[in-house]
Amino acid sequence: MAFSAHLGSLTDELIEVITSASSQADPTRYDAWKESSLRRLRQHSFLRTNQFEVYSALEGYEERFRVLNRDGLADALGDRLDALAQCSNKWTPDVLHFLLKLADKPVQKSSLDDLEALKRPQVTPVPTLKWSDIAKEDGWDGDGELWRNVDFAGYSSDDGYYDDQSDASAQSEDTSPSSVEARFRKQPTDYLERVQTQSGLDEIRMSQAWRHRKPAKNPVNESQKIVITEIQAIREILFMLRSLENGLFDSGGTPLFDIQLSHASPQIFQSVLTSANDARRELSILREYAKQRQAIPLLQFFQAAIEDRLRSFDNTIATMQTHYASISQDFVASIITLSNDLDCHLRPLRFLAEIINKLEQPKIIQPFHCLELLFDSAQELQLEGDESVYHFISQLFFECFAVYLRPIRLWMQSGELIEDDETFFISRSPVDVPRSRVWADQFKLKRTTEGSLFAPRFLQPAASKIFATGKSIVILKLLGKHWPVEKEVAEPATQVDMGTISSLIPFSEVFQSMFNRWMRSKHHAASATLRQTLFQTYSLWSELDMLQHIYLMSDGSRSDQFAYAIFKNIDSLNVYWHDRFNLTEIAREAFDGLIDPYRLNVNSSCNTAVPNVNNVRRSVRDGLPLIRVVYRLPWLSRIVLTDESLDHYQSVFTFLLQLRRASYILTRYRIVSGGSVRKSAEQEIFYGLRSKLLWFCNTLQSYLSALVLGPLVGNLQEEMRQAEDIDKMLVSHSLFTKQMVDEACLGGKLDPIRQAILDIFDLAIRLYDACQLQLQRTVGETQLSVMSPPGENSFNGYAKSDDEELEGEGDGDISPDEQGKGTMTQDAEIPYGQELREIRADLDRHLKFIAGGLRGVARASGSRAASKWDILAEMVEVGILGTSMT
Repeated sequence: MAFSAHLGSLTDELIEVITSASSQADPTRYDAWKESSLRRLRQHSFLRTNQFEVYSALEGYEERFRVLNRDGLADALGDRLDALAQCSNKWTPDVLHFLLKLADKPVQKSSLDDLEALKRPQVTPVPTLKWSDIAKEDGWDGDGELWRNVDFAGYSSDDGYYDDQSDASAQSEDTSPSSVEARFRKQPTDYLERVQTQSGLDEIRMSQAWRHRKPAKNPVNESQKIVITEIQAIREILFMLRSLENGLFDSGGTPLFDIQLSHASPQIFQSVLTSANDARRELSILREYAKQRQAIPLLQFFQAAIEDRLRSFDNTIATMQTHYASISQDFVASIITLSNDLDCHLRPLRFLAEIINKLEQPKIIQPFHCLELLFDSAQELQLEGDESVYHFISQLFFECFAVYLRPIRLWMQSGELIEDDETFFISRSPVDVPRSRVWADQFKLKRTTEGSLFAPRFLQPAASKIFATGKSIVILKLLGKHWPVEKEVAEPATQVDMGTISSLIPFSEVFQSMFNRWMRSKHHAASATLRQTLFQTYSLWSELDMLQHIYLMSDGSRSDQFAYAIFKNIDSLNVYWHDRFNLTEIAREAFDGLIDPYRLNVNSSCNTAVPNVNNVRRSVRDGLPLIRVVYRLPWLSRIVLTDESLDHYQSVFTFLLQLRRASYILTRYRIVSGGSVRKSAEQEIFYGLRSKLLWFCNTLQSYLSALVLGPLVGNLQEEMRQAEDIDKMLVSHSLFTKQMVDEACLGGKLDPIRQAILDIFDLAIRLYDACQLQLQRTVGETQLSVMSPPGENSFNGYAKSDDEELEGEGDGDISPDEQGKGTMTQDAEIPYGQELREIRADLDRHLKFIAGGLRGVARASGSRAASKWDILAEMVEVGILGTSMT
């Protein structure tokens, strides 16, 4: 009820002010207006002003004022906000919000002079006339006798009594009020005016005449030198240190040697002036640098910090001047004492001047070089044991580093970059890239012309973690799993008070402890969230398993089904063996139930002319490398599984497919047992070559499976589990694919060895073609005079394998006549035995080359794969030794 009554009274007042109507003049209209107003006020749906946004906006103005070098305006705003906090109420945010809406470019149009108009005018009260003022004007305010009672009695015999009494009291201590007044009573001489005579004025002029002297023609001549007192020299030195005009140095700062002290030798005084001039020169370096115009916020703050230190030094000089000017007690004015008092204040500024000299070298272009110089100087000072200067420089470093942390904090918290920031070491590509390429291509680390990272040296070890954290935030934003920080607050982890830290702790450890503590608070949360999303939501483990099934052929039955279907099309001289629809259908059938069909595609990268199917059948080099398997990955998984890594998978897949091609050719026929089989020298050579080629293929398959792919996949899984962020997972997977290529003898250094291995694979096809050609000759000449038992289709002890027979029942065997002599790699004019001997010679030569080459590369290389190459060489040498023994 009280609220309703209060609201009704306020509504009445509002209606009367706006409409100038009253309830007595027009009660009907007045009641209608009042009812309408009350209804709207009670049923309004407007929300209260967000006080946090209001105060955040005001603090943003304050920070912007400071960035634009308007510290006075920022201080005034901060003082008034602090004062307002003491007397605010619930309507304060609404009032401030209203004022913010009325603001019109406050950064450009605000002026401190306008604040004077807000002050209440000071009314000077009219002074009242008092007797004390009149007494001061007339000069009788201190005359105590004026107000004493006068004894008008005549002279009588009682005077003797009073005289005796006065004499007695004069001998004792008089403590009466009249005696106290008489003590401070002015004497007639006090009223005498002291007249300034010409001699006094001349004395003052003479004491300052040396300041307006003419330059001496011969300053070395003792007779032409002017003698001054030590207090005068101190005065001029203090003026000089504050960059004011003085009489000991000219306008260029050069000491004037035509002046000497009254009690010191000229050499000592010149030494004092030279030392003071050195201090002046170092201070002038700082003062000149403070006057320069800087556009980079870091250098602006560094400049403001120098101005603050110079202001503190000038206050110290002013305190010393006060000490010498207002003498409260006797002291000895000494230049040596002054030098000792100034030394503790000048030493930090001297080191700061050296830093400025190094900073202004023309070859230095990095805007953050001041941080590097401060960091190095702090370390040097700590080693020298100069604690006061060490604390001075190190505290200045941490203050400037807090400014450099602003873009780093914004990057690590929001994944954003400050536009046109010249100090940060991360840049954004002007062109947007696909989501899968954001991690690798959207952001880059800046590099100098020499190739080094564009960041302070002490920060470079942590640059990669900073870079990864910000990119993690960017990816989380794309996933919708990041919430921006509403308000930036001061973080205690970045604030270091060097006065509370022991000087025994190395400065580098102090910095690393502070920065690592701050980094952990930013890095861990983003990396953990992204890692959890990658493994749980996007199933990275499952994607890695699918890559191993498809490219590394970890499932032998499915891989054989896929590969053998391709080989049959090639052996049947199907000109459409490379058709991408056919290849894709074969792959999807082979991996049915394991992989989603829509994610698997196979094509042939025939950019120009399609290779002849006869050439593809003769060699593993012509057609099989053209088969490209494409497995579609989610965009987030593509961040770790890069295009380069997938190319390495493809290289291993091609090599395994070529190995399976050779094994497939060699296992198409088997040895026929039985007493009716005729044996010959060619058969022994043929079966020896076939066994040796099978041994080589099986050895290579065992090496790849047991020594290369198996251990590397196990190590990859362990490293991926222990990886803290995406970058480490990406590096681990990239290293895994590179090691896989190197250990599989597919690297650039082992290209001759890989070519020799492919030559051996071609020898398997060549051996099969030689056998087929000999079969055609035998059929033509003897019409299969010696036959194997029915169903085995043998000749001279050679028959198709069981698998071939079973497959031939459904598909129909391809006879030698159907394949044609044009598909054979052997020259028809070369005898069968000679062809077998040439194949054996080539095989032995290639095996020796492979073994020797692997040994040599393993000894010369220092890579991890060297030990694996050495093992493979031993495995190959076993076959070579077995051949030499037979």
